[in-house]
Amino acid sequence: MCPADAVDPGRLEEREVIRIELADGTRHTGSVTIIARKHYLVCRGAGYPLHGHVEGPLEDLAIVDLTTLQTRAEVYEESRRRMIGERIPGAEPVTRDDIEHRLRTIGRAKAGCGDDWSRELQVTRQFEELADRIGLAKAKRQWILNEERFRLRSNRDPEMRDIWVADVASPSCLARPRPQDFDPDPRTRRRRSPLPPEARSDPFGLHNVLKAMKQLGLKARIDRLGDPPHLRGHILVKMPIKGRAQFVAMAERDDPA
Repeated sequence: MCPADAVDPGRLEEREVIRIELADGTRHTGSVTIIARKHYLVCRGAGYPLHGHVEGPLEDLAIVDLTTLQTRAEVYEESRRRMIGERIPGAEPVTRDDIEHRLRTIGRAKAGCGDDWSRELQVTRQFEELADRIGLAKAKRQWILNEERFRLRSNRDPEMRDIWVADVASPSCLARPRPQDFDPDPRTRRRRSPLPPEARSDPFGLHNVLKAMKQLGLKARIDRLGDPPHLRGHILVKMPIKGRAQFVAMAERDDPA
């Protein structure tokens, strides 16, 4: 019987680290890669050329022993630990408040990295990993990072102009997170926040003006928003003529016209 019949390379997974022993006594240690449904062993390190060495397909080799040194999951976990580096101190977040506090703590640590770009990259990955867990929008992640950078030099709560180039911004670039955005429950995070009563009743309010423009047949949309978003914003209106003619209507509560 061929020794390969006693060992099944087909059960191996991509990037799994294994050690094999061939019928002639040769041993090889490396990482599994799969090409055209065939398994190969990529060997690197001492005793191998600088560009590495490939054994396989494993299905065609006389393998008498096959030992798994690291599973695929263990390889990915080790890679993850290297990418995020030393964990920013703090308990593992569970509740809504925990998650917000943890994100702000990591954001403050990122702002304090200075010129250490390697550590900054590791801390950024820690921030993104937690933000991904709750599906936090990119614009709201940016708000937290910008705000924590601002808090390194000031104790007051920042306004949008303090952490952005203007007092309005595209909602896809910068937006203040709502408390519910940090909630572990996705149904709570998806719940819409109603406009304040004064914004709904004000005919010159941003959203009412937008609605009126659309009722007139204009192609209008909100282009920039302030903070809070119902008090200040820009409405981009495309003119109903040939070409690319458009204008921006700027609205502020202090100047309803």
